[in-house]
Amino acid sequence: MTVHKGIKNFSTFQWLIISLFLSASILAVRFYLVPRNMSLLEALLEAPLFSLLCYALSKIFIRIPHQDKKRFRIALLIAVAVNIISLVLPGLFFNSFRHWHLLIVQLLTIFITCFTISNLIYGWWENNAPPSLQIEAEVFASHQIHMGAPIKPPIGKRFFDIFLASFSLLISTPLWFLITFMIWWEDPGPVLFVKNAVGKHGINFKQLKFRSMILDAEKATGPISGYENDDRVLFFGRLLRKTALDELPQLINILLGQMSYVGPRPQRTVLVHGYLQGLPEYARRHLVRPGLAGLAQVADSYDISPEEKLAWDLVYIDKVSLWLDFKLFFSAFFLVFGLRWMSDTKPELKIRKLLNLEKPTL
Repeated sequence: MTVHKGIKNFSTFQWLIISLFLSASILAVRFYLVPRNMSLLEALLEAPLFSLLCYALSKIFIRIPHQDKKRFRIALLIAVAVNIISLVLPGLFFNSFRHWHLLIVQLLTIFITCFTISNLIYGWWENNAPPSLQIEAEVFASHQIHMGAPIKPPIGKRFFDIFLASFSLLISTPLWFLITFMIWWEDPGPVLFVKNAVGKHGINFKQLKFRSMILDAEKATGPISGYENDDRVLFFGRLLRKTALDELPQLINILLGQMSYVGPRPQRTVLVHGYLQGLPEYARRHLVRPGLAGLAQVADSYDISPEEKLAWDLVYIDKVSLWLDFKLFFSAFFLVFGLRWMSDTKPELKIRKLLNLEKPTL
């Protein structure tokens, strides 16, 4: 029997003994370190003990029915308790509470370990409804026939995208850590969601999002469009969607040149494939890069039809300019952080008035 198989076959009782041994070892190390003027390197030497403790704790609860994902949260909470107790007890004994940085360092170690263990099991991202090579090829071929003549983007648009995406990425960095923890805490597993979408000229690309739904949300239904009051959405996911913070990873898509800050919102390749069958002119919306903020989403309600979305997208393409991008960017900001939080309002009507636009038809 190999060492790996031997460890894999440990019983719950054996993992409990290992967890108690590791907890005692951490306490002993703390009694040794607390009275000393320790270096950061000495503090980091504790990290492997906490990582092993988190792994052992997650194994204890694996056999409990319906606790598959909860075990990661339980492991994290117990490891945090060990971290606090093993710092307080030596502090009381030696009357020294100088080393609270140990608490912070090991809290990060504990979360990173539990996060890594769960992601090794469930994956680092959820790749949603990847299209077959045939569907990708058919979508691309349909665009070459129905998309129409290419258009030239406004001067300065790419610079605007890179500057704004870089700035947004920089100031939003603390939010990435908070969002990652909140998603993982509610539903341990991958926090990133890969949406296979159609980009400029009908080319499939991987649109990144923070996961706002339960894992495998479409397992029973297959690919479907999102809708308001979707019961598959996580509790924290509702806040992410309302504030559009689930879209933050798309800043990476913008920097990679797959998206723009403003443009028609990307739609999933498998859905676009179906739309093109009855609405071939849908290809025209991909004359430009898809955007983080789209006219259809800013100036109309969430669950409008593909025909209505296309009508708005064609208005944007017809009027595309850097000035329009500026107006749509600030309109989207006003909508997400202002109008959506007001009761008894129709935010899309206010945005249309602000942009001096009427709802178009095909």
